[in-house]
Amino acid sequence: MGDDPEEMMKQFNAMPDEDFVAAMRGMIDGYSEGESYFNHPLVNEAAESCNHTELSVPTTHCDEYDVQVLVHTPKAISGESNLPCIVYAHGGGAVACTAEQYKPYLSYMAVDCGVVVFNVDYRLAPETRSPNNVLDFYEVIKYVCQNAGDLGVDPARICMAGESGGGYICAGAMVQLAKEGESDLVKLAVPIIPMLSRYCFSDKAAMTKPEAKQADGQKKIWSLIAGPEIDSMHEDALLFPGHADDDTLAKMPPTIVWSSEFDFYQTETARFANRVRAAGRLLELVVIPGATHGSGMQPMLGCFKMEREAFRVAIQEYLVKQED
Repeated sequence: MGDDPEEMMKQFNAMPDEDFVAAMRGMIDGYSEGESYFNHPLVNEAAESCNHTELSVPTTHCDEYDVQVLVHTPKAISGESNLPCIVYAHGGGAVACTAEQYKPYLSYMAVDCGVVVFNVDYRLAPETRSPNNVLDFYEVIKYVCQNAGDLGVDPARICMAGESGGGYICAGAMVQLAKEGESDLVKLAVPIIPMLSRYCFSDKAAMTKPEAKQADGQKKIWSLIAGPEIDSMHEDALLFPGHADDDTLAKMPPTIVWSSEFDFYQTETARFANRVRAAGRLLELVVIPGATHGSGMQPMLGCFKMEREAFRVAIQEYLVKQED
């Protein structure tokens, strides 16, 4: 493709859907071969410090399908009951990555925060279409809530979270919980650097440079998630959670919206946070200074320590701390 990053991106975005998905998955698979949040001594050590089990959660919203869930429990708290937990949706634009790839990073999260992490292997696009990916995650949340005692977790201290494409999955499940009147099932929601809206389809002249550079690729990803009916789904909040109406926002769980200063989702994240605040459901809008998309997840970068400490403090304050 050549050495010019912008030209490479243009060629990448011009690929047929099948080739685009294969290239994106191959690129992310390659991260496992070098130092990254998939493979770094810090997160690998955390994985060794956890006990790992698996769950299969039966679903019927798109045929009969068992959603696989990896469970990461710090050995230091293993065997205890009524533990706080995070149900997490991995990133990858909802078209790439797997729960297995996120095992080291989410083990680090479990150890660092002192919680159990349920790492959800929701179905990816284009093999599945919205809202099935969101509903996979929603059903796992329901399962954890309904089986909290058997799973050793506290039903009053359940958090839902996810980053990037997983942030969309998390926010979409927040919409589903609100629609079903079930938001009280979780104590906290944390969509992190999330995909949220049709902002990438708007005028590039009004975008920041990072947003404009990513816009065509984002359009491609949304089209893969939605499928051929995307033009009739503009107001579907399970596809675009940032388009949820005010009544739905007011019924969402208490929420921390998590962003990065130079993230290409920063504009739509800030807009979403302002709307959630107006609806009375925002606990915090966190913006990590100097960070770009996902950089706070990379142990080899300077912002990793700052972002992980901020996340640990937020989880301790809003999830782990027991009510008086």
